[in-house]
Amino acid sequence: MKFTSIKKKLRGTRRIVRRLPTWGEQYKYLDINNLSKYGKEYVKLWISPFYNLYKYSEHKVGKRNPSYKLQKLILFQLIEIYLSWEKELANLKEPYYLKLWIGNPEFIDSQIVAAVGSEIDHYNQLFDELNDPKDFPYSNIHPCLHLFSWKRAINGYYVWESDLDSEEIDIYQKKAYSIQKYEINGKEDSSYFISTGDMWIGEIQRSGNFT
Repeated sequence: MKFTSIKKKLRGTRRIVRRLPTWGEQYKYLDINNLSKYGKEYVKLWISPFYNLYKYSEHKVGKRNPSYKLQKLILFQLIEIYLSWEKELANLKEPYYLKLWIGNPEFIDSQIVAAVGSEIDHYNQLFDELNDPKDFPYSNIHPCLHLFSWKRAINGYYVWESDLDSEEIDIYQKKAYSIQKYEINGKEDSSYFISTGDMWIGEIQRSGNFT
């Protein structure tokens, strides 16, 4: 598979900016039937060309982060979606999870997540929170931004030891934020959690929000 180099100049930024309101509008409707069936609904930043895979080096590929200006415009749309989903979830008259996840510096990992039933506990336990003080990295984005409270957690990804060669195992052991050992089909394996920065978990605290 051929990947685009991360160094390739990004073109068409003005066109992307013009399309963002349309992108946000198409996700404002929350499919309650789908939510009830699967227990969760979410919106990821499937925005081309940022969500495409890029080649960083000979051994590393990943997604591209929008510029800070575009991040603010995307965050505005995510807040609009949140507010729309919140109204629909409040009508359910049952506990629900609704939060914004904002990655920093890996903004491309950001998403909005809604959940009901047993999925609420799953998402509430998903992140390890960080207690050292740090300011939320965005301001003056949306008139309702001040209503959100934010918790800082660890963002990252998992790598399985069985997918690594002997040299890579030593590298990932040193990089890992945490290591978990498992027994799968009678064989031992380990997962390495590699931190990529912060994940900010945001929500509006209102009466009736049972998270």
